[in-house]
Amino acid sequence: MSSPYKGRGFVLVMVLWLIALLTIIALGLSYNTRQSVRGVGALVGATQARYLAHGGVQLALMNLLGERPEHRLLGDGEQLAVQLPNGSVNIAVFDESGKVGINTASPELLSRLFEAFDMEERLADALADAVVDYRDPDDLVSLNGAEDDQYLAAGLPWEAKDSDFTRIEELQRVYGMPAWLYENILPYVTIHNIDRGINPEVAPLPVLISASDDSVYNLEAYIKGRRENRILGLPLPAPPAVDRKFTARARGTVFTIIATGWTSTGYHASITTTVRVKRGGSNAAVETLDWIPYKLDAATGSPQASGEL
Repeated sequence: MSSPYKGRGFVLVMVLWLIALLTIIALGLSYNTRQSVRGVGALVGATQARYLAHGGVQLALMNLLGERPEHRLLGDGEQLAVQLPNGSVNIAVFDESGKVGINTASPELLSRLFEAFDMEERLADALADAVVDYRDPDDLVSLNGAEDDQYLAAGLPWEAKDSDFTRIEELQRVYGMPAWLYENILPYVTIHNIDRGINPEVAPLPVLISASDDSVYNLEAYIKGRRENRILGLPLPAPPAVDRKFTARARGTVFTIIATGWTSTGYHASITTTVRVKRGGSNAAVETLDWIPYKLDAATGSPQASGEL
């Protein structure tokens, strides 16, 4: 005789399995929902950071277009932090006349720049000659340089360009250019300085070290003094002693702006752009020469302020 509870037990087991299955489905849906919310939050945060960076670029441009030179940023790479709605932005402006022009600088200035990053003098001289050989239109090899035969002998799939650099990245193709040195000099070289020298009034420290025989201590004190004087509205201090052959006194009209927007939720986006500025009231204009797309990322730190805009 069968038990009246046998069928009920089977139904109970089925109900328990159904409850377990529904619980798993609910957990899965909950997880997917949380992931979706996180994804939307990341997208919103990244977008906010991107627009904060755009705002930083616009602030820098408005400053650079100002008619009064004493109110403009120095353009020596000083880091500035500005508070904006829903976050902040870090801004750095470089006057390209304060950088070493890789199309025009002499082998001596190039070599001194390489030595400023602890490259051995013999290797620095050879690399500087190789840079000149890469850009000059002839096939004559400098004392320690490299033309097509040297590139071929080294098994490289390219030769000397025999014309001006059109992008900084081409420096990586120069015979003997080590990756570590390229990464270090990248912020301090340019294709937009058409002078053989540099403007010491806006040159960053590594460039001043390469162009001046003054002590590093004095050069650092000069940079600190010019920034402090700008903030106080005082005349800039006298620049350090720089050999005339390395000097270009004219201020540039081409600037590189690096802006990084930081949201209150920990996301940041960076924009780098190089512009030519034309001042003159109603005729003021900005020409974009280069634009590096922004990078979106989760932040792990916070911007450091060293000045005011």
